[in-house]
Amino acid sequence: MGRKCMEMISSMDLTPDQWPYGDTRVIVLSHTVKQAPENVRDHVEMYSGDLQALVSKLESEVYRHAYIDGGATIQAFINLQLIDEITITRAPVLLGEGIPLFGKTIKDIKLEQAQATAFANDFIQVKYTVNYQ
Repeated sequence: MGRKCMEMISSMDLTPDQWPYGDTRVIVLSHTVKQAPENVRDHVEMYSGDLQALVSKLESEVYRHAYIDGGATIQAFINLQLIDEITITRAPVLLGEGIPLFGKTIKDIKLEQAQATAFANDFIQVKYTVNYQ
């Protein structure tokens, strides 16, 4: 996840039982923050290096899937063509203004093989395969 996502989670001041990621390894990407806030420090690792190097390191540790969260973080992974599947969840709220979901990409990227799920809380989740060609 990106720094802004980590800071948002930190601001919630969750108890250990409320930590939403369970035992999942969480790596926070930031070039500006070198140490996580005290209340999330035991749950996250900070990283500020090259994304391709991080992916290679994780692959060598036998990780095969990663959940990427945060607009700028997703944008960086997309521009390096490191995402092969994307899930977008829409909340039933209209915002007067907002931040673009992904920001600027190097080129248009085709999303294919849509699979949609509607939830009882009116959220809609769509999964796509990413085609960079």
